Amino acid sequence: MVEAHPSSSTPAVGAVVIHCSEAAFQPYYQEFLKRGLHLESYAVFAVPGGPHCLTLADTFPRFSWAGWRWMEFLMQQTKAERIVLIAHDDCRWYHDPRFGFDPKGIPARQAADLQLLRRRMAEHFGEKRVDLYFAQLEGGRARFEVVT
Repeated sequence: MVEAHPSSSTPAVGAVVIHCSEAAFQPYYQEFLKRGLHLESYAVFAVPGGPHCLTLADTFPRFSWAGWRWMEFLMQQTKAERIVLIAHDDCRWYHDPRFGFDPKGIPARQAADLQLLRRRMAEHFGEKRVDLYFAQLEGGRARFEVVT
């Protein structure tokens, strides 16, 4: 049996982070959030395709509905002032045939989805800082680029 003893005080949550649940990227996400963005504490919303689930109102409305409810819950519970959205290269979710995306156009589609979500986050949550990133694995390392 393993026991955990949470601290008596809950640390302030610096951000709500949405990224893909792809196992290969998990250690890189954690390192980037802590060392790259210097986030001491953050709430994670990780699902296949990451932020894409919030764009599916027309295609998969139940996914979109659930994703926005989870996001609203996290924002309400954490009182975070920052949202970090991360997409990644060669995301299998985006390559799923049910979406019909042209494989060559997927990186541009991911960037467009992130930009759309920046606007939607402002509609839902007001003037929060929303950071967009695209991750790529290269030779056993990950590179995170800002999406403008």
